[in-house]
Amino acid sequence: MLLALLIAAPFAAAAQPQQPWLETSFGPMVLHRNGGLDSGPLLRMQIAFPLGERLAGELWAAGSLESAPLGRPGDQALIGGGVAARFLLHEFDAEGRFALWAHGGAGYLAAAAGTGLSGPAGFGGAAFVFQPLIRRFAVGLEADAIGARSAFGFALLPTLRCAL
Repeated sequence: MLLALLIAAPFAAAAQPQQPWLETSFGPMVLHRNGGLDSGPLLRMQIAFPLGERLAGELWAAGSLESAPLGRPGDQALIGGGVAARFLLHEFDAEGRFALWAHGGAGYLAAAAGTGLSGPAGFGGAAFVFQPLIRRFAVGLEADAIGARSAFGFALLPTLRCAL
């Protein structure tokens, strides 16, 4: 009986519906604003809910610190949140451990400090995700085009995901 349970356990886990997950992304961001380049770290935290085999909906919250171009005042901190979606583009192996996702979202950012760019914001890009032997966790790298009001740029975000 115990042997039958041990053999069936991996297949039973695969048949269960997918679980929601928490994801944290943190990395460098560069924005073109007011004729110069702002740069700094971006932190985005997401809670995702599977909507099928290849689609997930998300709620996200983000914060960033941006340094103004050299010789100009204008350092700022932004905080905000919104909604996002994630679509599975391709799985590179049979177990689904290596996957490529399209990821995009929209929301609102508000100035927390400095000369802020409060207003609508959005992002879109691709994420390469690797799920190691522990199926509860995944790590990845996401490259996003980002926009916040009159600023636009990109971010490169290493990510850590944990199933709930």
